[in-house]
This record gives sequence, C-alpha cells and structure tokens, in this order.
Amino acid sequence: MTQRRKWTAIPGLLALGVGAVVLSAYSGASSSQGRGPKQPIDFPHPKHAGAVKDGGLGLNCLYCHNTGNKSIDVGMPAVSTCMGCHTAVAAGKPEIQKLAKYYADKKPVPWERIHKVPDYVHFPHVRHVNAGVTCQTCHGQVQKMDRVYQYASLNMGWCVNCHVNGYDPKEGQKAAGYDNVPPANYAGGAPYGTPGTTAGIAESGAGMTPPGMGLPRDTTAPAATGASTATPSAERRRARYDCASCHY
Repeated sequence: MTQRRKWTAIPGLLALGVGAVVLSAYSGASSSQGRGPKQPIDFPHPKHAGAVKDGGLGLNCLYCHNTGNKSIDVGMPAVSTCMGCHTAVAAGKPEIQKLAKYYADKKPVPWERIHKVPDYVHFPHVRHVNAGVTCQTCHGQVQKMDRVYQYASLNMGWCVNCHVNGYDPKEGQKAAGYDNVPPANYAGGAPYGTPGTTAGIAESGAGMTPPGMGLPRDTTAPAATGASTATPSAERRRARYDCASCHY
C-alpha cells in the first residue's frame, strides 16, 4: 500500500471505530433487557413490596436493599434479615426451608444478578436515590413482578435521555404506586431543595405523603395546589450529562 493510500484509509478506520463505540453504547452493552432468570429462592416481591390494598406488606425497597441511599451499590439483604421474620412466619413452606438451610449453613443466598452496566460505567445508586429518583423509574414496577426481570435497556442512550430531558418526579412516584401524589407547588416553580419537598414531591399537606415513605414533615412548606397531567419541561429535575458523570 502506498503512503497516499494509507492516509486515505485513516478517516474510514476512524469512522468505523467511532461507529462501533456508539453502537455499543446505544445498544445492548449491558445485561439484556427483558431477562428474568430463575433464582435459587422464589422471592415474591408482590407479597413483600406490593401495596397493602393488593394483599402485599407495602415494604419499602430500602428495607431489604438498605444501602441504596448511602452506597454506590444497593447490596442484597443478609439472610438474617429474612430470617428475622421467617423464623416464625411461614417457616414450613418449601422456599422458606431453603432460606433456613442457607442460614443454618451460614451462607448467603446465591442470587443471580439481573441488572448490570458495563464495567466502564459507574452508576451510583446513592446519588439517584437521595435525589428522589424512585427505584421503579429504572427497575420497573418490581412490586408487581412475580419474577423480577430487567425492565429498561440500561444503555447509554437511555441514561442520557433522562439526564438531558429531565426526571419527572410525578412519573417516578406514579411508577412506585403513589399515583395520587400531586407535584409540590409546580405552578409556583418551587426549586429543587425547597424545604418540605423531596425531588419536587411535597412532604406536608393533606394526602401528600404516602404511607411508608418515611419522609420528614415540614409544616411550613407550601401545600400543592393540585395534580397536573404533565410536568412542564422547565420543572423536571436535570443532571449533568458530560462524559465524566458516568465514566470516571
């Protein structure tokens, strides 16, 4: 190959490399969407995390995944957490007996991981949870899943879309099952961090805080004026979307 042809090939190779990176980022460069493997113990999320009116216990996700608001990884509950109830509750059921065997052997349950982003991507749960993003926004309505599966693609385009277009707190609350919660003083343009709100959701006022949310009350906070059918773009919660936000 002549020197001239070598230089001619460089733009093509560069375009090919960029295309491969973009395709990888915006396609399935993570665990597969829709995948829901069978677990060593059939854990019934609807029974534990489902709404009380639907026959569930209404447990908050953080009861089991208790590092979600203080760590990058949400972690899995210790077997002792499960056995705190199941030493007495439904102890004779086959799945509970499996659990008891792991507890007696002092071994963790070998859960099969469902959600995973590539190793070069950092997703800090603590930042998202503490900003008010509900678990169901990314993981789907787990409280209604008989077998948990990967709800979202988790690819770069999906993440960037939320960072650019903004997170809608009202939609996040609806996904979590609190669809009767009006946004907090959106008409007045209450800024993020206003006392009495968490990610735009009011913590005070009649009917404003769903049971089990565990949010502090502030009686000085403005009450919401009512639900709205759509959250204006200017009132969505946005985050940085430069490369260093996830790749560091």
